[in-house]
Amino acid sequence: MLTNLLYTLLAIVLLGIIIIIHELGHFIVGRLCGIGVEEFSVGFGPKLFGWTRKGIDYSIRALPLGGFCKFEGEDEDNPSPTAMNSQPVWKRFLTVFAGPAMNFVLAFAAAMAVLMLFGTADLSTVIGEVVADAPAAEAGLLAGDRIVSANGAEITDDYAGVEALRSIIQSGEALSLSYERGGQLLSATLSPAVAADEETGESRYQIGVSFSYAFRRYTLFQAIPGAAQYIWDFTRSMLDFLRNLIFKGQGANDVAGAVGTVAVISQGLQVNKSLFLDYLFLISLNLGIMNLLPLPALDGGRLVFLIVEGIRRKPVPPEKEGMVHAIGLMVFFLLAIVLTWHDIVTFILK
Repeated sequence: MLTNLLYTLLAIVLLGIIIIIHELGHFIVGRLCGIGVEEFSVGFGPKLFGWTRKGIDYSIRALPLGGFCKFEGEDEDNPSPTAMNSQPVWKRFLTVFAGPAMNFVLAFAAAMAVLMLFGTADLSTVIGEVVADAPAAEAGLLAGDRIVSANGAEITDDYAGVEALRSIIQSGEALSLSYERGGQLLSATLSPAVAADEETGESRYQIGVSFSYAFRRYTLFQAIPGAAQYIWDFTRSMLDFLRNLIFKGQGANDVAGAVGTVAVISQGLQVNKSLFLDYLFLISLNLGIMNLLPLPALDGGRLVFLIVEGIRRKPVPPEKEGMVHAIGLMVFFLLAIVLTWHDIVTFILK
Protein backbone atom coordinates (compact mmCIF):
# COMPACT_ATOMS: atom_id res chain seq x y z
CA MET A 1 0.00 0.00 0.00
CA LEU A 2 2.79 2.40 0.97
CA THR A 3 4.69 1.50 -2.20
CA ASN A 4 1.64 2.26 -4.36
CA LEU A 5 1.22 5.60 -2.59
CA LEU A 6 4.86 6.54 -3.14
CA TYR A 7 4.71 5.75 -6.85
CA THR A 8 1.41 7.61 -7.16
CA LEU A 9 3.06 10.66 -5.59
CA LEU A 10 5.99 10.25 -7.99
CA ALA A 11 3.54 10.19 -10.93
CA ILE A 12 1.88 13.37 -9.64
CA VAL A 13 5.31 15.01 -9.32
CA LEU A 14 6.04 14.08 -12.95
CA LEU A 15 2.79 15.70 -14.10
CA GLY A 16 3.58 18.71 -11.95
CA ILE A 17 6.98 19.12 -13.62
CA ILE A 18 5.40 19.06 -17.07
CA ILE A 19 2.71 21.59 -16.09
CA ILE A 20 5.22 23.93 -14.43
CA ILE A 21 7.48 23.85 -17.50
CA HIS A 22 4.48 24.69 -19.73
CA GLU A 23 3.38 27.62 -17.59
CA LEU A 24 6.97 28.81 -17.16
CA GLY A 25 7.12 29.17 -20.94
CA HIS A 26 4.19 31.60 -20.84
CA PHE A 27 5.57 33.32 -17.75
CA ILE A 28 9.15 33.87 -18.91
CA VAL A 29 8.33 35.01 -22.46
CA GLY A 30 5.48 37.19 -21.19
CA ARG A 31 7.76 38.91 -18.71
CA LEU A 32 10.45 39.38 -21.38
CA CYS A 33 7.79 41.01 -23.57
CA GLY A 34 6.89 43.42 -20.77
CA ILE A 35 3.51 41.87 -19.94
CA GLY A 36 2.35 42.05 -16.32
CA VAL A 37 1.58 38.78 -14.51
CA GLU A 38 -1.14 38.65 -11.85
CA GLU A 39 -0.99 34.98 -10.86
CA PHE A 40 1.05 31.86 -11.60
CA SER A 41 -0.77 28.67 -10.60
CA VAL A 42 -0.10 24.96 -10.74
CA GLY A 43 -3.46 23.16 -10.78
CA PHE A 44 -7.06 24.36 -10.85
CA GLY A 45 -9.81 24.65 -8.25
CA PRO A 46 -9.47 25.66 -4.60
CA LYS A 47 -6.14 27.14 -3.56
CA LEU A 48 -4.19 24.85 -1.23
CA PHE A 49 -1.50 27.40 -0.44
CA GLY A 50 0.26 30.33 -2.07
CA TRP A 51 2.54 33.31 -1.64
CA THR A 52 3.11 36.72 -3.19
CA ARG A 53 6.41 37.98 -4.56
CA LYS A 54 7.00 41.22 -6.45
CA GLY A 55 3.28 41.72 -6.92
CA ILE A 56 2.70 38.25 -8.43
CA ASP A 57 0.52 35.66 -6.67
CA TYR A 58 1.92 32.13 -6.81
CA SER A 59 -0.43 29.27 -5.91
CA ILE A 60 -0.79 25.50 -5.73
CA ARG A 61 -4.37 24.37 -6.31
CA ALA A 62 -6.27 21.19 -5.55
CA LEU A 63 -6.88 19.70 -9.00
CA PRO A 64 -3.66 18.68 -10.82
CA LEU A 65 -5.36 18.90 -14.22
CA GLY A 66 -3.23 21.73 -15.54
CA GLY A 67 -2.31 25.22 -14.47
CA PHE A 68 -2.42 28.79 -15.62
CA CYS A 69 -0.44 32.00 -15.85
CA LYS A 70 -2.88 34.90 -15.51
CA PHE A 71 -1.66 37.98 -17.34
CA GLU A 72 -2.79 41.51 -16.67
CA GLY A 73 -5.54 42.51 -19.12
CA GLU A 74 -5.70 39.05 -20.71
CA ASP A 75 -9.48 38.80 -21.23
CA GLU A 76 -10.54 42.36 -20.48
CA ASP A 77 -9.94 45.89 -21.67
CA ASN A 78 -7.17 47.26 -19.48
CA PRO A 79 -5.49 50.64 -20.17
CA SER A 80 -2.29 49.70 -18.31
CA PRO A 81 0.84 49.81 -20.53
CA THR A 82 1.87 46.42 -19.13
CA ALA A 83 -1.53 44.82 -19.85
CA MET A 84 -1.54 41.99 -22.35
CA ASN A 85 -4.21 43.65 -24.50
CA SER A 86 -1.92 46.70 -24.86
CA GLN A 87 0.92 44.69 -26.44
CA PRO A 88 1.51 44.18 -30.17
CA VAL A 89 0.17 40.97 -31.72
CA TRP A 90 3.61 39.42 -32.14
CA LYS A 91 4.43 39.74 -28.42
CA ARG A 92 1.13 38.15 -27.42
CA PHE A 93 1.59 35.42 -30.03
CA LEU A 94 5.06 34.53 -28.72
CA THR A 95 3.80 34.55 -25.12
CA VAL A 96 0.93 32.17 -25.87
CA PHE A 97 3.02 29.92 -28.12
CA ALA A 98 5.80 29.67 -25.53
CA GLY A 99 3.83 27.24 -23.33
CA PRO A 100 3.48 24.42 -25.89
CA ALA A 101 6.96 25.24 -27.21
CA MET A 102 8.44 24.56 -23.77
CA ASN A 103 6.68 21.17 -23.72
CA PHE A 104 8.35 20.33 -27.03
CA VAL A 105 11.71 21.44 -25.60
CA LEU A 106 11.18 19.29 -22.49
CA ALA A 107 10.15 16.31 -24.64
CA PHE A 108 13.24 16.80 -26.81
CA ALA A 109 15.52 16.89 -23.75
CA ALA A 110 13.83 13.79 -22.29
CA ALA A 111 14.21 11.89 -25.58
CA MET A 112 17.90 12.81 -25.77
CA ALA A 113 18.41 11.63 -22.19
CA VAL A 114 16.71 8.29 -22.93
CA LEU A 115 18.82 7.72 -26.04
CA MET A 116 22.10 8.59 -24.30
CA LEU A 117 21.48 6.93 -20.91
CA PHE A 118 19.51 3.83 -21.86
CA GLY A 119 19.76 3.57 -25.63
CA THR A 120 17.14 1.95 -27.82
CA ALA A 121 16.58 -1.10 -29.96
CA ASP A 122 16.88 0.12 -33.54
CA LEU A 123 15.78 -1.75 -36.63
CA SER A 124 18.87 -3.12 -38.34
CA THR A 125 19.72 -4.35 -41.83
CA VAL A 126 20.90 -7.63 -40.28
CA ILE A 127 18.58 -10.39 -41.48
CA GLY A 128 16.75 -12.05 -38.61
CA GLU A 129 14.83 -14.71 -40.54
CA VAL A 130 14.71 -16.00 -44.12
CA VAL A 131 11.47 -17.49 -45.46
CA ALA A 132 11.96 -20.88 -47.10
CA ASP A 133 11.63 -20.95 -50.90
CA ALA A 134 11.40 -17.14 -51.05
CA PRO A 135 13.70 -15.15 -53.43
CA ALA A 136 16.21 -14.40 -50.64
CA ALA A 137 16.51 -18.07 -49.66
CA GLU A 138 16.95 -19.12 -53.27
CA ALA A 139 19.71 -16.49 -53.66
CA GLY A 140 21.59 -17.98 -50.69
CA LEU A 141 20.94 -15.29 -48.07
CA LEU A 142 21.04 -16.49 -44.44
CA ALA A 143 19.97 -15.18 -41.05
CA GLY A 144 22.79 -13.00 -39.68
CA ASP A 145 23.77 -11.53 -43.05
CA ARG A 146 23.94 -7.72 -43.02
CA ILE A 147 22.87 -5.97 -46.21
CA VAL A 148 25.18 -3.06 -47.04
CA SER A 149 24.02 -1.97 -50.52
CA ALA A 150 21.19 -2.50 -53.00
CA ASN A 151 21.45 -1.73 -56.72
CA GLY A 152 24.57 0.30 -56.02
CA ALA A 153 22.98 2.44 -53.28
CA GLU A 154 24.51 2.27 -49.81
CA ILE A 155 22.11 0.96 -47.16
CA THR A 156 22.75 2.33 -43.67
CA ASP A 157 22.41 -0.05 -40.75
CA ASP A 158 19.37 1.59 -39.17
CA TYR A 159 15.63 2.17 -39.58
CA ALA A 160 16.18 4.62 -42.44
CA GLY A 161 18.33 2.06 -44.24
CA VAL A 162 15.68 -0.64 -43.88
CA GLU A 163 13.02 1.74 -45.22
CA ALA A 164 15.27 2.67 -48.16
CA LEU A 165 15.81 -1.03 -48.95
CA ARG A 166 12.08 -1.72 -48.78
CA SER A 167 11.46 1.16 -51.16
CA ILE A 168 13.92 -0.33 -53.66
CA ILE A 169 12.27 -3.75 -53.31
CA GLN A 170 8.84 -2.21 -54.00
CA SER A 171 10.01 -1.14 -57.45
CA GLY A 172 9.76 -4.83 -58.38
CA GLU A 173 12.97 -4.62 -60.42
CA ALA A 174 15.80 -7.15 -60.26
CA LEU A 175 17.78 -6.59 -57.08
CA SER A 176 21.55 -6.65 -56.79
CA LEU A 177 22.57 -6.93 -53.15
CA SER A 178 25.89 -6.68 -51.38
CA TYR A 179 25.93 -8.19 -47.90
CA GLU A 180 28.38 -8.98 -45.14
CA ARG A 181 28.78 -12.46 -43.67
CA GLY A 182 31.51 -13.32 -41.17
CA GLY A 183 33.62 -10.33 -42.21
CA GLN A 184 33.39 -11.17 -45.92
CA LEU A 185 31.56 -9.04 -48.47
CA LEU A 186 29.35 -11.17 -50.72
CA SER A 187 26.81 -10.40 -53.45
CA ALA A 188 23.57 -11.83 -54.76
CA THR A 189 21.07 -11.09 -57.49
CA LEU A 190 17.37 -11.84 -57.06
CA SER A 191 13.94 -10.74 -58.22
CA PRO A 192 11.30 -9.64 -55.65
CA ALA A 193 8.08 -11.66 -55.70
CA VAL A 194 4.54 -10.51 -55.04
CA ALA A 195 3.20 -11.84 -51.74
CA ALA A 196 0.59 -10.89 -49.13
CA ASP A 197 1.87 -8.69 -46.32
CA GLU A 198 1.40 -10.46 -42.95
CA GLU A 199 0.30 -7.26 -41.18
CA THR A 200 -1.97 -5.60 -43.74
CA GLY A 201 -2.89 -8.50 -46.02
CA GLU A 202 -2.08 -6.33 -49.03
CA SER A 203 -0.08 -7.76 -51.92
CA ARG A 204 3.34 -6.22 -52.36
CA TYR A 205 6.82 -7.05 -53.59
CA GLN A 206 8.91 -8.95 -51.03
CA ILE A 207 12.13 -10.93 -50.95
CA GLY A 208 11.17 -13.09 -47.94
CA VAL A 209 13.27 -11.75 -45.07
CA SER A 210 12.62 -10.09 -41.73
CA PHE A 211 15.11 -7.74 -40.14
CA SER A 212 16.40 -7.89 -36.60
CA TYR A 213 16.81 -5.20 -33.97
CA ALA A 214 20.11 -4.04 -32.52
CA PHE A 215 20.62 -2.29 -29.18
CA ARG A 216 22.27 1.09 -29.59
CA ARG A 217 23.30 3.80 -27.14
CA TYR A 218 23.62 7.27 -28.66
CA THR A 219 26.31 9.91 -28.32
CA LEU A 220 25.29 13.53 -27.78
CA PHE A 221 25.49 14.41 -31.47
CA GLN A 222 23.67 11.23 -32.49
CA ALA A 223 20.93 11.87 -29.91
CA ILE A 224 20.02 15.28 -31.39
CA PRO A 225 18.66 13.95 -34.72
CA GLY A 226 17.46 10.81 -32.93
CA ALA A 227 15.31 12.86 -30.52
CA ALA A 228 13.98 14.95 -33.40
CA GLN A 229 12.94 11.74 -35.20
CA TYR A 230 11.23 10.50 -32.04
CA ILE A 231 9.21 13.72 -31.80
CA TRP A 232 8.29 13.60 -35.49
CA ASP A 233 7.17 9.95 -35.31
CA PHE A 234 5.13 10.44 -32.14
CA THR A 235 3.51 13.62 -33.45
CA ARG A 236 2.39 11.81 -36.61
CA SER A 237 1.00 8.93 -34.54
CA MET A 238 -0.79 11.33 -32.20
CA LEU A 239 -2.40 13.26 -35.05
CA ASP A 240 -3.48 9.99 -36.69
CA PHE A 241 -5.03 8.90 -33.39
CA LEU A 242 -6.91 12.20 -33.03
CA ARG A 243 -8.15 12.02 -36.63
CA ASN A 244 -9.45 8.48 -36.14
CA LEU A 245 -10.98 9.41 -32.79
CA ILE A 246 -12.83 12.43 -34.16
CA PHE A 247 -13.96 11.10 -37.53
CA LYS A 248 -14.25 7.35 -36.88
CA GLY A 249 -14.73 7.10 -33.11
CA GLN A 250 -11.77 4.74 -32.88
CA GLY A 251 -9.71 4.61 -29.67
CA ALA A 252 -12.27 6.29 -27.38
CA ASN A 253 -11.66 3.64 -24.71
CA ASP A 254 -7.93 4.41 -24.78
CA VAL A 255 -8.41 8.05 -23.75
CA ALA A 256 -7.54 8.68 -20.10
CA GLY A 257 -7.86 11.66 -17.79
CA ALA A 258 -5.63 12.79 -14.95
CA VAL A 259 -6.53 9.85 -12.68
CA GLY A 260 -5.90 7.31 -15.44
CA THR A 261 -2.64 8.98 -16.42
CA VAL A 262 -1.39 8.91 -12.83
CA ALA A 263 -2.43 5.25 -12.50
CA VAL A 264 -0.65 4.20 -15.70
CA ILE A 265 2.53 6.09 -14.75
CA SER A 266 2.48 4.66 -11.21
CA GLN A 267 2.05 1.09 -12.47
CA GLY A 268 4.75 1.53 -15.10
CA LEU A 269 7.29 3.01 -12.68
CA GLN A 270 6.79 0.13 -10.26
CA VAL A 271 7.86 -2.23 -13.04
CA ASN A 272 10.72 -0.09 -14.38
CA LYS A 273 11.87 3.16 -12.77
CA SER A 274 13.78 4.16 -15.91
CA LEU A 275 10.41 4.72 -17.61
CA PHE A 276 10.25 8.09 -15.82
CA LEU A 277 12.02 9.77 -18.74
CA ASP A 278 9.84 7.95 -21.29
CA TYR A 279 6.68 9.18 -19.55
CA LEU A 280 8.17 12.65 -19.30
CA PHE A 281 8.71 12.60 -23.07
CA LEU A 282 5.31 11.16 -23.99
CA ILE A 283 3.16 13.31 -21.72
CA SER A 284 5.05 16.55 -22.32
CA LEU A 285 4.86 16.12 -26.09
CA ASN A 286 1.21 15.08 -25.79
CA LEU A 287 0.45 18.25 -23.81
CA GLY A 288 2.30 20.41 -26.33
CA ILE A 289 0.38 18.91 -29.27
CA MET A 290 -3.01 19.10 -27.54
CA ASN A 291 -2.50 22.72 -26.52
CA LEU A 292 -1.81 23.74 -30.10
CA LEU A 293 -5.17 22.43 -31.29
CA PRO A 294 -7.33 25.39 -32.43
CA LEU A 295 -9.95 24.92 -29.69
CA PRO A 296 -11.37 27.49 -27.24
CA ALA A 297 -9.59 27.75 -23.87
CA LEU A 298 -6.47 26.08 -25.30
CA ASP A 299 -3.37 27.96 -26.42
CA GLY A 300 -4.17 26.99 -30.01
CA GLY A 301 -7.55 28.72 -29.73
CA ARG A 302 -5.92 31.90 -28.46
CA LEU A 303 -3.41 31.78 -31.29
CA VAL A 304 -6.30 31.61 -33.78
CA PHE A 305 -7.75 34.83 -32.34
CA LEU A 306 -4.34 36.50 -32.60
CA ILE A 307 -3.93 35.40 -36.22
CA VAL A 308 -7.39 36.79 -37.01
CA GLU A 309 -6.44 40.05 -35.30
CA GLY A 310 -3.21 40.24 -37.28
CA ILE A 311 -5.09 39.75 -40.55
CA ARG A 312 -7.94 42.16 -39.71
CA ARG A 313 -5.61 44.63 -37.97
CA LYS A 314 -8.35 44.91 -35.41
CA PRO A 315 -8.73 42.86 -32.21
CA VAL A 316 -11.75 40.77 -31.40
CA PRO A 317 -13.52 42.50 -28.46
CA PRO A 318 -11.93 41.09 -25.26
CA GLU A 319 -15.30 40.33 -23.66
CA LYS A 320 -16.35 38.23 -26.67
CA GLU A 321 -13.08 36.34 -26.83
CA GLY A 322 -13.22 35.82 -23.07
CA MET A 323 -16.73 34.40 -23.38
CA VAL A 324 -15.63 31.93 -26.07
CA HIS A 325 -12.74 30.73 -23.91
CA ALA A 326 -14.98 30.53 -20.82
CA ILE A 327 -17.43 28.29 -22.69
CA GLY A 328 -14.54 26.16 -23.93
CA LEU A 329 -13.17 25.90 -20.39
CA MET A 330 -16.54 24.69 -19.08
CA VAL A 331 -16.67 22.05 -21.84
CA PHE A 332 -13.19 20.85 -20.90
CA PHE A 333 -14.12 20.70 -17.22
CA LEU A 334 -17.15 18.56 -18.11
CA LEU A 335 -14.92 16.35 -20.25
CA ALA A 336 -12.48 16.09 -17.34
CA ILE A 337 -15.31 14.92 -15.07
CA VAL A 338 -16.38 12.27 -17.61
CA LEU A 339 -12.79 11.07 -18.06
CA THR A 340 -12.22 11.00 -14.31
CA TRP A 341 -15.26 8.76 -13.83
CA HIS A 342 -14.05 6.56 -16.70
CA ASP A 343 -10.61 6.37 -15.04
CA ILE A 344 -12.11 5.44 -11.65
CA VAL A 345 -14.17 2.64 -13.22
CA THR A 346 -11.24 1.41 -15.31
CA PHE A 347 -8.33 1.67 -12.88
CA ILE A 348 -9.82 1.67 -9.38
CA LEU A 349 -13.16 -0.18 -9.36
CA LYS A 350 -12.20 -2.91 -11.80
